[in-house]
Amino acid sequence: MNKKIVTLMMVAMMIATVSIISCKKKVATPKATLDAQVQQHNTDANTVKSEADQADNNINDGLNTTSMGNRIAGVQSSPLCGVTIDTSQISSKTVIFHFDGVTPCFSPTRLRSGTIKVQLTSGNYWHDAGAVLTETFTDFQVKIISTGKSIKINGVKTLKNVNGNNWLGFYFNNVALKYQERAIGVNVVFDDGSHATWNSARTTSWNYYPPNTNPKGVQSAYIAVTGNGDTTINAHTGTESWGVNRYNYDFVTYYQSPWVSDTYCGLWAPTSGVLVHHVNNKDYTFTAGVDTQGNASTTNCAYGFKVAWDTNTVILSY
Repeated sequence: MNKKIVTLMMVAMMIATVSIISCKKKVATPKATLDAQVQQHNTDANTVKSEADQADNNINDGLNTTSMGNRIAGVQSSPLCGVTIDTSQISSKTVIFHFDGVTPCFSPTRLRSGTIKVQLTSGNYWHDAGAVLTETFTDFQVKIISTGKSIKINGVKTLKNVNGNNWLGFYFNNVALKYQERAIGVNVVFDDGSHATWNSARTTSWNYYPPNTNPKGVQSAYIAVTGNGDTTINAHTGTESWGVNRYNYDFVTYYQSPWVSDTYCGLWAPTSGVLVHHVNNKDYTFTAGVDTQGNASTTNCAYGFKVAWDTNTVILSY
């Protein structure tokens, strides 16, 4: 065989070998992916928390129109989205919030149905320091219109007014409100029919920011909510919630830094915070408020959150 031809054949074989090795290297290093069940559990946890916070916001606003909030009693409805307030039991310090299930509210748009019975079980007025509300959720369902996803909550929780509040101070002087929540054995049903049992022990602080003068510099007023766990479960300090998730796994969720969200970006899209989901004997660390590269977001509303477990890291959008 011609020597020149042999040389060309050897070069061609070397190029082909290098190409094959190069392709194999690309296939051999796949991008880490977060277990679908863990990702769904985080979505569930964020949904339960954000919808409960939104309901608390409505309750705080609604009680301000009744004698329980030290205002004139007898108001039968409120300007809250899709909500009417039954004050027929106000003499026993009880009001009932009815969610109509047909009025589109918030963004992403959702429908809320069911009732929340609210009773002042400690204190003369809800604005008193140390006053306690007992909230009974009965078939309280939230459904996102665009996705059809929903949760339904049944159970009882208490909400303690830690510092007392003055609504004029809250809205006009940016006086923070602070509440302590406790819930045991709350039943959550998801749209696929699966169930979870939720317990919670957390403290939240609420701040009102007027238009233009707020930290974001935006024209819209908004409320910021800062959450922290305040109990210890299985040696995990800063525990915010625990129970059994929809996949029948025990879980404990605890904070490493406060979870911060606001009504401007959406309570379901936190702007900062670090929490750990201890699920099925493994830790998954979620860092909220990151950009597409996993760094702390420099914009008013973040892209999503970063998840780290074992030696893996992924970035997911809200």
